[in-house]
Amino acid sequence: MYYELQPLRIQAGWKIQYNSFTEYDIEIHGLNDLLELNEDLLQLYNEKANLIIDLGWYPSHSIDGNYILRLVKNYKWDCPLEQITSKSKREIIACIEKWTCYDFFVKYSNR
Repeated sequence: MYYELQPLRIQAGWKIQYNSFTEYDIEIHGLNDLLELNEDLLQLYNEKANLIIDLGWYPSHSIDGNYILRLVKNYKWDCPLEQITSKSKREIIACIEKWTCYDFFVKYSNR
């Protein structure tokens, strides 16, 4: 089945590095399209703040997986500034939209 890209409200200043985050939701659509869930769903980059928002499903294509959303500075993947692990797509979308707001990420801009 074909799924549209997930609509997101992203604030100015963020560039999309890649996006395969679709409207597929395991809780709604079931297990038929688990291939939609992989480790490289979405990556956003804010050049001024040198921040990356990275989203993946771990382990890929697994019913037992979870979304993992990370906020990383200076490519320090081993120590994310923020990290959320969840099966809830709604929670992940809310975090992405919150984390891209200047009022949220400004606290990490000067680190």
